[in-house]
Amino acid sequence: MLKFRDRAAFAALVCACVLAACGDPPPEPQASGPATTKNEPPPKVANLAKDMVAAVSAGKASNVISLHFALRATPTVNTALPVDVAIVPHRDFTSLRVHFDSQDGLAATAGDTFGPKADVNGETPITHQLVLLPTKEGMFMVTSSVETEGAEGNITRIFSIPIIVSAAAGSTPAPAPESAPAPAAEPAKN
Repeated sequence: MLKFRDRAAFAALVCACVLAACGDPPPEPQASGPATTKNEPPPKVANLAKDMVAAVSAGKASNVISLHFALRATPTVNTALPVDVAIVPHRDFTSLRVHFDSQDGLAATAGDTFGPKADVNGETPITHQLVLLPTKEGMFMVTSSVETEGAEGNITRIFSIPIIVSAAAGSTPAPAPESAPAPAAEPAKN
């Protein structure tokens, strides 16, 4: 059994090793593709319509590829909603494919897949149109899975497109249910 002095020496040795390891630089990446730094801003995107906005990336994918969109109508219930999409690769890829998945209440009626497109050149926007049909009010997300094949291998990157759907114009909210009349009290029996 270790004595108190031996346990204290062992604990001090472990603490010293842990503290010494904190100052070690991270291991060098072994990837053969171009390296990006953590603080590198996403590349500027040229040749896109001014009303296009960037979809929300699930990771740091915007340095490699970005997805932009513009709604071409006001999202309302039971009205087709065209969505212009621009996929902008920031490097060359062997192939590219995109899948758009919507939630319950927002159906994709056309353009839910794109590709595969071969020999994709960097900084060249690829346009696509997605048509959605909102069936109820609320906030919805369209999830876009962008699959690329290139020097780093096959990688899937996820982007989200938020859509807020309002009631159709001229529609009125459903009236509140009327409460049933209270039953008449029965006369007391003597």
